[in-house]
Parts: sequence; C-alpha cells; structure tokens
Amino acid sequence: MIVVPALLLIVLLGGEGAPRTEAYQVRKEISFNWIRDSKDVIRNQTAVLLRRDGYDADRLQVRTDDGYLLTVYRMLSKKSRLGVVLMHHGIRQSSDMWMYLGPKRSLAYQLYEAGYDVWFSNSRASPESDGHERLDRDSDHYWDFSFHEIGTEDLAAVIDYVLAATGRKTLHFVGYSEAGSAVLALLSELPGYNEKLSSVELMAPPAFMQYGQFAWIARMVQPIRALFPWSVYYTRDALPTQICTLFRNECCLLFGQMSDRGTDNGTRTERSPGSSSPAGRAGCFDLEDVSLKQLEHYRQIIASARFQQFDYGYAANLHRYKQKTPPDYCLWDVTARVALHYGNKDKTVDWRGVELLGRRLPKVSELQKILYKGYNHRDFYRNPKAQATVYANILKSIKRHASVQ
Repeated sequence: MIVVPALLLIVLLGGEGAPRTEAYQVRKEISFNWIRDSKDVIRNQTAVLLRRDGYDADRLQVRTDDGYLLTVYRMLSKKSRLGVVLMHHGIRQSSDMWMYLGPKRSLAYQLYEAGYDVWFSNSRASPESDGHERLDRDSDHYWDFSFHEIGTEDLAAVIDYVLAATGRKTLHFVGYSEAGSAVLALLSELPGYNEKLSSVELMAPPAFMQYGQFAWIARMVQPIRALFPWSVYYTRDALPTQICTLFRNECCLLFGQMSDRGTDNGTRTERSPGSSSPAGRAGCFDLEDVSLKQLEHYRQIIASARFQQFDYGYAANLHRYKQKTPPDYCLWDVTARVALHYGNKDKTVDWRGVELLGRRLPKVSELQKILYKGYNHRDFYRNPKAQATVYANILKSIKRHASVQ
C-alpha cells in the first residue's frame, strides 16, 4: 500500500495544467471499455433455467428511445393473475439471478405460485439483451451509460411495455442492488412513473455509500479523477485500468463484491452466464457486461457522499447541467410506496447509507425499512434463509398494496 500514494503523486505531477475546455472537446474520440469476448455468453440463460425448474416463459424484446434492444421475459400464466411484478437485476448480472435458489426458494417462483404475473427485465449491460439497433456491442459509444440511463431509459421503456402488454395501470417493482439506484434515478428524474408503480421493493439499494469499507479507496482516486476529464479517464488505457493492473487486490475490494461471478454457496453449481474469466480471477476486476462509466458513477457517489448525477468534469458539467457540479437526484419527487430491505453485514451498501436514504425520501411516501441481521450484499438472492425472511416480507408488502392495481 506504500506504493499507492507514490503512484498517485506521479500521476498528479504529470497531469498538471490540463486545459478543461480542450478536454471536453476531445470527448467523442475516446473509448470507454475493452473489446469484449462474447463467445461464451449464453443469451437465453433465463429461459434455460426456467425450463429446467419446470416453468415456461416468453422471450420478448423492448426498444428504448435511444435504440437499445432489451430482453424481457414473462413467465407464462396458468391461472388468473393477482397483479404484475417486474423484477430487475443488479450490476454485472442478468435476469437469471432470480433463479439462483431454484424452485420453491427463489422469490420469482414464490411470486408466480402466489398468483402474480411475473416479468424479468434485462438492462443494456446484460449479456441476455440484444444490443443496439445501430451500435455494435463492442463499440465505444455502446457503453456510454451508467445506472442513470438504465433507469431513465431502460426501466422506463420496460415499464411502459409491460403495462401496455398486460392492460394494467400499475405494477410492482422488485430490484436488487443497482436496480435500486436505477429506479430511484427514474422516479426522481421522471416523477410521472411514481404513479405507475404500486410498490417498490428494493434489496440492498446503493444510494448513499460513503459508510462502506471501500470509501477510502474511492476517495483515494478522487485527486486523480479531478485532474482528468471523464473522456481521458475512459480510454482503453484508462487510469482505472492502469491502477487496477498494479493494485489488483485493492480493486477487488472496491469492485469485487458487486459481482456474483464464479462463486457458489452450495445451492447452485452453475456459474452466471457471460463470464469467461478463469476461476481464480472470477468475482474480481472483471469488466465483462459492465461499463467503466457505471463503476465510476458509483465511485463518485461514494467519494462525494451524495446521490448525484454523473460528474463529467467542470466544463462538461456546465455544458450538460448549467452548473459546475452535478445535481443531486431529486429524491423528494419519489412518492411511490418504497420498502428498503438491507443487511447489517453488507460491506458494499452499508446499513447507515440505506437509513440515510430513508430519511431523504419525502414524508408523503409510504416507506418501510427492514434490517436483516447477519445479511451481506449477496445474501438477498443467494442465501436460502432469504425465503423465510426477506421474500416473506416482500410477498406481504406486495399483497398489501395489490388493491391499488
């Protein structure tokens, strides 16, 4: 760790005097991510797991306003449905995460058997989605997004599609990890969607993340980031790449727990689709199916202790936001019924940050907070005990709000 300050000093000394206006002008010439090797990606893993567990589903496609082609699954109904439930995955995941615990234990199957019309959405980052109508998945511009676009573009398009397909006026939303950030961004930026959600069930939602054990790492990078516009930061030889190549353990701490790659708790033997990393590197700094901009956005909100939009740097912020710093998300506009499910052993989304989020939501919102003792970040979809605790509470909450559909 002694080498880390030395590296930072070298970069700081070498980066002085970078003109802000010129930095913004070179943005379009810059790359965001490495070329991805998608030969091992299983594009319909969710359908495969559903069939194996004795269920059938329709695989549908939803187009966003900015041209991304998202994959959505609908479990085929065998009886009348009580209401619609849309389930969305976390970062570096796909809708197959909801099948992890298998029949009877998984929340998706419990909701289906209880009589709900269950849908699964996939973001533009998911290997199960169908790319873009014009952009190649390996292109730079394809990966120019964070959880902001996943919320305001992807979730908005999917919610509208599901409501139109079912003839319903509202639906229930269940999200894990990044899905929480995305739906909060959607409800803040496009508050009309509050009226389309009967209830919002968020498991380990990242918003205020300054209390986690990775805060010092995020802040350590901040002096470097302040000297470089985001365009320079996202080259193929980007600073995060160079730093994480040298300090792999530190980067694993910062990014590793946001992944489910290649780990197992005895309930499943399959690895999640889309991961071609060796077992020894799985769950570490593996950037398959994730944008560097997603990770940087989270690093920013950790370092700033604010749930805010993406910081593009001084000049670009003025251009985009008409102010030098990115605006906070307007959480006071979130009026939907929200339930926060969080664990006291979660090192990625610390319980104090979730409780701060609860205090920032408006009083007009019907808010429920449930703390699960002993739960870490992944326990919300990997721990068999979640069936009798987390999922039981979610089922009760959805049933309680079903009358508004």
